[in-house]
Amino acid sequence: MAHTEPSRHDLAHAAAERHPRIAGLHANSIFGNALSLYRQEPARIAVAALVLLGPSVLVGIGSGALVDRLNSETGAERVLLIAVIALLAGIIGTFGTSAYAGVLDELVGSVIRGEPMPGIGAVVRDLPIWQLVVADLVVSVLVGVASFFGAFPGLVLYCSMSIVGPIVNIERHRPVIAIARSVRLTAHHLWLTLIVIGIPFAFEVGAHHWLLHVRRLRGVGPEVLVSVPLILTVGVLVGLTEVVLAYALLARDPGSSVARMVASTLPQPPA
Repeated sequence: MAHTEPSRHDLAHAAAERHPRIAGLHANSIFGNALSLYRQEPARIAVAALVLLGPSVLVGIGSGALVDRLNSETGAERVLLIAVIALLAGIIGTFGTSAYAGVLDELVGSVIRGEPMPGIGAVVRDLPIWQLVVADLVVSVLVGVASFFGAFPGLVLYCSMSIVGPIVNIERHRPVIAIARSVRLTAHHLWLTLIVIGIPFAFEVGAHHWLLHVRRLRGVGPEVLVSVPLILTVGVLVGLTEVVLAYALLARDPGSSVARMVASTLPQPPA
């Protein structure tokens, strides 16, 4: 019987499965690795979450309070207002998440790569900040437009582009290329992506809708106070999961920098 040589994809997948710091392609492994990263560097991750996700949450709270005041509009003006709000809500709700995931990779990705932890100065110098900001804007607008046509299309598109930030930071791709690469990599594992990214993100969106009732009953102050622990739990989990998922998918993509790193750091089997 003829012997079939394993393909490059099979070899990359096998190497990723053997690597001690690359997550397996199942939810337990990805969530477990994300939580492990948080336990190792809680202060770095929490501060980054508050700095990068906090402003978008505050803007969302402020715009929501403004909408409550304008809610007395009727007729065509009300329909137009609802359409604009749906678009802005989708944009504001996701703005900062792609950049945050990219910053997280710069902060703690070295743990996955098995490299020394960089200092904050090195992080600031090496971070491709403008590429991350542009990528974040493009992703936020696309998700906002998709959300206008329904929550599910917006969620699927958000999940498909969830690893854009880490890809920009790991491979230094331009935003448009990173978006296309994210969609291609997640498309082969869409159900996994929907579970590990979509469920926490949907929970976060649901929590913010619940906070609308808090604002109407108690005012803006309590809503802000409750938002902080949400950022430090669900917001952090979403960002770390995006980083872990990015490495898991890139490690199984032959020719990627992560796949080469995995191949070079694994002990070679005996001849």
